[in-house]
This record gives sequence, C-alpha cells and structure tokens, in this order.
Amino acid sequence: MSPQPLQRDFFDRARAVAVAVMIAAGVAIMIGSFLEWVSLSDVPDRVEDADFGAGEDFEDEQQRTEPVSGTETPYGINALVAGAVLIGAALVLLGRRRGKWAWLGFLAAVIAGGLTITAYRGIADTSSPLHQELDLVGRARPGFGLTLVAAGAIAGLVAAVGGVIATPYREPEEEGLSPES
Repeated sequence: MSPQPLQRDFFDRARAVAVAVMIAAGVAIMIGSFLEWVSLSDVPDRVEDADFGAGEDFEDEQQRTEPVSGTETPYGINALVAGAVLIGAALVLLGRRRGKWAWLGFLAAVIAGGLTITAYRGIADTSSPLHQELDLVGRARPGFGLTLVAAGAIAGLVAAVGGVIATPYREPEEEGLSPES
C-alpha cells in the first residue's frame, strides 16, 4: 500500500491566503512609495519682475511647487524597505511554516503604517520637520501614493496576524519517520 500524500488542512489554506495578502500588501506599499505622496494646490504664481527688497537673500532658495513622490522623502524610502521586508517574510513563511516570519511581516507592516501616519500628520502641519524639509509652497494634501501605502500597511497587518494564527508553534511530526520506531 502506497503512502497517502499529506492533505492540506484548514490552517495550511489560511496561511496560504495570509501569504498572498501579505505579498499583495508589500507590493502596494512598494508601488505607493514611488507614487505621489504630497499634492499641492493653491500654489501662488510668481511674478517675474517683483521686487521684495534685498533679492540676494532669496536668490538661492528654491521652494517646491510640484508634487512630491515618496522616494523623495526618508519616510518613503523606509516604507519601500518595509514593503520589501513584508514580501520577503511572506515568501519565507510560505516555505518554512514558522510563526516568527509572520511576526517579522507584522513588524514591517507596523513600521510602514507608522511612517504613513507620521507623513499624513507632517504634510498638513507647516511646523513639522517633513514640511520644512520639503519646503512646500501652497496647500499640501496627501497624495494617492501615501494612501496606497496606508492601505497596504493595514492589509499587511491583518494578513500577518492571520499568518501568526494559522502557523503552528512547532512543525508537525510525521508518523513512522521518527528514529525511535
């Protein structure tokens, strides 16, 4: 009689779904990092021959009047790395079936979410370091890329928790293969 192949149980299927969602969330975070994070509206027009006093003080300053992508900020670069870590953790979770990889994905999603919340708050606050670093002119609003990173972080967080729940603490032992028998 030939041995029966091991059938996948509910937790294997749940882990596979969690891995798929973790990968999709990581891809969303990475794509969102390259897209527009800050969109500007109500940008004042510059008059060419306007005289505001000592012009030499302002000659070297260039204020940003165009949208900002995530990779132009340290928050976006860190979110890009967090998305890559989330994808890597998902792939290793699929192959190794260890809960620590789901926890690593959870940590990456939390970091991406924290960066997103910080960027959301920093865009609107003119006294924030992010707003001052970007030197924005006009009314700054969160862009689509930042929203995509936030959605990916939430999805990755939920999927990583599902991966933790669906992963056994220890690898199940196969019957008949132990050295004691």
